[in-house]
Amino acid sequence: MNESEVSIQEELLEAKQKIFELEAATKTTLLPSQLLVIILVGPLFLSFTALGILICYKTLNNPATISPHIQNILLVFAIFSTPVTAAAATICSLMADELKARLGGKGFGDET
Repeated sequence: MNESEVSIQEELLEAKQKIFELEAATKTTLLPSQLLVIILVGPLFLSFTALGILICYKTLNNPATISPHIQNILLVFAIFSTPVTAAAATICSLMADELKARLGGKGFGDET
C-alpha cells in the first residue's frame, strides 16, 4: 500500500468516527423522570384543553344553558391554568437544560 491509500483509509476512519459521534450526540433518550412528568402532566394538559373546548362549544351553541354557570366554569378554568402554566414552564426549562448540555454549556445568546 502506498502513502495515498493509507491517507485515504485514515480519512475514512476519521469520518466514520465523526459520524458515530454525531449520531450519538443527536440520539434522544427518554429518562424515567421525563416519562413520569409526561404521565403526570399529560392528563392535566388534556383536561385543560378539553375544558376550554367544552366552554367554547357550549357558549357558542347554546348560551342560555351555560350563562347561569359561566362564573363557576371560568373559575375552574382559572384554577386549572396555574398548574398547567407551572408544568409547561418546568417542561420548557428541562428542555432548555438538555439543549444547553448538548451545545456544550453554551446558551442560545452566548457567543463565547
